[in-house]
Amino acid sequence: MSKFLSRQRLNGAQTFAVLGLPGIALYAVAVIIPLTLAIRYSLLDFNLLTSKGPFVGLDNYRDVLTDPDFWSALGFTSVLTVYLLLAANIGGLLLALLLNRRRRVFNGLRTIAFVPSILSGVVLAYIWSTILTDKGVLNNTLGLLGLAELQTSWLGTPLAAQASVIFISGWPSIGFSTVVYLAGLQSIPSELLEAASVDGAGPVRTFRAITWPLLQPSLFVVSTMMIIGGVKSYDVSAVLTGGGPAGATDTPALQILRHGFEENRAGFANAQAIILLSIIVLISVVGYTISAKREK
Repeated sequence: MSKFLSRQRLNGAQTFAVLGLPGIALYAVAVIIPLTLAIRYSLLDFNLLTSKGPFVGLDNYRDVLTDPDFWSALGFTSVLTVYLLLAANIGGLLLALLLNRRRRVFNGLRTIAFVPSILSGVVLAYIWSTILTDKGVLNNTLGLLGLAELQTSWLGTPLAAQASVIFISGWPSIGFSTVVYLAGLQSIPSELLEAASVDGAGPVRTFRAITWPLLQPSLFVVSTMMIIGGVKSYDVSAVLTGGGPAGATDTPALQILRHGFEENRAGFANAQAIILLSIIVLISVVGYTISAKREK
């Protein structure tokens, strides 16, 4: 009996070694080691060219938190994140409700709705850059329609550039959220909907009493992904405006790239990255806690 138990334990250990250790090793290489190095470099006045730097303690963190450009970028990112949340949850839910049909034509429409989320932000930004330049498609179209007074420098003025970056960043989010909400809608037991119909509940009452409560997991997934995506966004700003004009469309993630690779301030950039990571983790924990309490 004892030999059988020891053999079982051995088999369990071997299974863990075969299946678990590669994943742990990959996680360590991809996450733990880079994070440890980032924390270490954030405490140094690190130089990428020499791979050396004196220890400065928390000076880099103090410099980041007292940098007005960082707070300006964080403010723009906050507005972008709120827009992503609204566009994804409202637009995605409405589109999912519209496409939640069993007819064949809606299968193709679902695919079309998801296409924008497949394209990277860089590709979308390059496409839109041809539309939004001063002599681009949008201004030319406005001129042909006799609306020349609406022509503007869409990427050259702060407010117009911010609106352009926010709109383009939010466009793919609707496709992603539509798929998530569609999955949630199709997982709702049809018996519940049929029972509500038999009881005389209309579409609005059925949505409020049955559909929306059962879509809370989908709401959590979409909201979490949009918040994380908004906080770490940089690609659309990098391609369209480079963070300009006058830093109007700058984001913390774009600043990290600039400080680290263009200005050779790797210690400062790593400190900013750790702060940004802390914000993302904090938001994720708060969101998970709220979602867990609602499920109880």
